[in-house]
Amino acid sequence: MQRYSDNAFLTGLVLVCTTVFFWGILPIALVFSLKLQDGTTITWFRFLVAAVVCIAYQAWTGELRQYKVLTAREWLLLALAAAFLIIDYVLFIYGLTYLEPSAMTVFSQTTPLFLALGGILFFGERITWVQGACAFLLFIGLGLFFNASIAEIDFAQKGFVTGVLLAVSASFIWALYATLQKKLVNRLSSTNILLFIYISAVVSLYPFSDMGSFAPLDSIDWLILGFCAINTLVAYTTFTESMKYWPSTHISSVVATTPVITILASIAAHQLWPETVQFTPVNMLGWIGVVLTLSAALGFNIKPRKKQKV
Repeated sequence: MQRYSDNAFLTGLVLVCTTVFFWGILPIALVFSLKLQDGTTITWFRFLVAAVVCIAYQAWTGELRQYKVLTAREWLLLALAAAFLIIDYVLFIYGLTYLEPSAMTVFSQTTPLFLALGGILFFGERITWVQGACAFLLFIGLGLFFNASIAEIDFAQKGFVTGVLLAVSASFIWALYATLQKKLVNRLSSTNILLFIYISAVVSLYPFSDMGSFAPLDSIDWLILGFCAINTLVAYTTFTESMKYWPSTHISSVVATTPVITILASIAAHQLWPETVQFTPVNMLGWIGVVLTLSAALGFNIKPRKKQKV
């Protein structure tokens, strides 16, 4: 079981909260970008910018030499991490051809569960009965939060089972990517791990991207697209870095609150751009779910006081 220093808690908290914030607000920016470009092309550009920034920074700091010390096994883990992240993206896109976005979001909430299980199985992480209760309440809260979306799901629609399998498989694959990433954080800096993944994604997604879609973009469009790219860089960097300071089980409990940030950001953005940014109103049961989810995530991560020796 990996041990963490006493001052790691606050550092990990700041990092993972930054990740959740940036992942939570990303869909707002994508609403504008997806009006002009397809998701594959936007993702390719996001990874391209992130790769260029990482290469420049690592070359300047001289950290690229870290790759020289990797063993064949570690290179394999790095390649698998990159492959899993790309597969996760592809599965999610295909899933949207069978399920509505709201349904995909519901079933994608299995991601934190898989991430927590990865921490328990591969890193020997343990949770107390209090944390177990908080985890249970967290998923109850998410269920309440998504009650309206769940009620609208057409379980009899054609391809429903296929869509669910794709959504859950994407979540499982992403958790594998995150688990492999955690295995590498003590051998490679988070920037070098992500640099390899970014380059792999850029090469893999290029044949499926529409380069001609960049020509009509004006300055505002480029600004929004640039924000999406920086968002990727910040969110994934802080997520990878948080793996050094927090167990996967703790990280998963905070990541599970991402949809709450998205809906709050959507409500705020709707006030500014009502014709562009739409959101599904949250009913009273949903708001109870928000409070329960955030409270459970907080309770899961509260550090118990150490008993004083007499």
